[in-house]
Amino acid sequence: LSLVFKLKFCFSVSMVEKAINDQIVEYLRFHGYGETLNSFAKELKTKSASGKLNRQKSGPKLPEGDDENYPTLYSLQRQSRTARKRDVEKEFKDLKKKYANILQASRQIFSIGINCLHTLQGILEKSHDNHLHELLEKYKLQLGKYHKVVLDEGASDNSEYLSEEVITEHKSKLIKTKDERNIEGITEILLSLRVNALQIAPDLRKNLIYELIRNDIFCISEELDNNFLMDLLEIDNHGLRHALCAIISVVASTLKGAEYLIQHDLDIVAKVIEVTKEQENGSVTQRFCVAILQKMSIKDEVIHELLARNMIQWLVKFLQSSLKENVHIFALDFGSALLANILHSNITHDYLESHEEISAFITDSLLGLIFEKVQTSVLMHVLICLSYLSNERFAAQVEKSNFIDKISEFVEMYSQINTSEQETADIEKRTILDLCAHMFHPKDMTLDNSATMEYNEMKVEEKVRKYENEDGELIFECFPDEISTG
Repeated sequence: LSLVFKLKFCFSVSMVEKAINDQIVEYLRFHGYGETLNSFAKELKTKSASGKLNRQKSGPKLPEGDDENYPTLYSLQRQSRTARKRDVEKEFKDLKKKYANILQASRQIFSIGINCLHTLQGILEKSHDNHLHELLEKYKLQLGKYHKVVLDEGASDNSEYLSEEVITEHKSKLIKTKDERNIEGITEILLSLRVNALQIAPDLRKNLIYELIRNDIFCISEELDNNFLMDLLEIDNHGLRHALCAIISVVASTLKGAEYLIQHDLDIVAKVIEVTKEQENGSVTQRFCVAILQKMSIKDEVIHELLARNMIQWLVKFLQSSLKENVHIFALDFGSALLANILHSNITHDYLESHEEISAFITDSLLGLIFEKVQTSVLMHVLICLSYLSNERFAAQVEKSNFIDKISEFVEMYSQINTSEQETADIEKRTILDLCAHMFHPKDMTLDNSATMEYNEMKVEEKVRKYENEDGELIFECFPDEISTG
């Protein structure tokens, strides 16, 4: 599980006492009642240990009715839970309505697709074009698969995956069209391969990547070099580069995929970095490039290349650019996660120790960024980056940048944000504040209560894996604007 998901997951509070205790701790901490907070935490631990058996038997119960003997907090908590339950029911009804609308729209789109195929069939009968005939049959096959999904209302067939025969056929055509310098043909094959990948159920996607590697889809193993893939990356064609980066991102989605791409050298990584910097900020192709680098940053060899090509500085400036221009959230999310993975590495720590000016630039820039209006996921990654920069190896820079004061100022500011009417915003606020407490106050024993503070078990030392969902299934990127942008 990714760190961000774990932190969000642990706030699914089932015990009323936990919610109330959290609120009391938050209140005492905010107003600086340190002694009271320590006493409260110690008593919580004592009662937690002595009352464990009773809680296991019956569990804490929220008092019913309006008995005056109960504290007002219980009544407030009950009202809050009732309101949240109503919100959940309303959201569920809205989701059902949206689901029905999407299902109806997909049926209409399918009808339009069928009409287009009939039109193409008429053109084919007049032109007798073999290439058009092959294209038509491919579209029929793909529409048939989508039609099955629509008929089953989203239920997937877990037995369906790309066969070795299909992969081998795609590889042979890819080699042939490359030798012919047929850019349109290469692009079409890459797109076809990706469409097939997107159709596979999430729990079978790792197997797909292993099959692509086993069949050496990019001829890296059998040729003992990266020339085949590098030749394709060197072709400066918008459509081909988009399709190629998309399928590379698919392959890079597992550790074995990353190792497959760098088994000889880091030329592919270097070229992807080059393409990333050339693209317009937030463009589709840049999104795929950033995703590739984020996925491959799990390998230390890649960290060396990222540092050598000044990606830390570029990523910081990239995040700052979003304050002045509209940049796609996916690029910012994966870009900030990539930065977190780079700063996580001891290789980077060694590098920053010998490049104090870069360390100062990053620290000051990120400390400024947390006070700006950025997406919650990006803010989480920036805070994780700052936690790595608070390492004792950078003590001089921490003091020079007023690090502790600025983090405290941020926590105070963020605590005052009113999220009482939005449950999602409230959960995000709690996540951010507890993330700060976990990372920047690790020795504060008032938070070390396993009965109420589960997030303290999370380890920020884990690298961020953005390409898996909460079930550990792979996510293959797909964007609505791929057709119209680069």
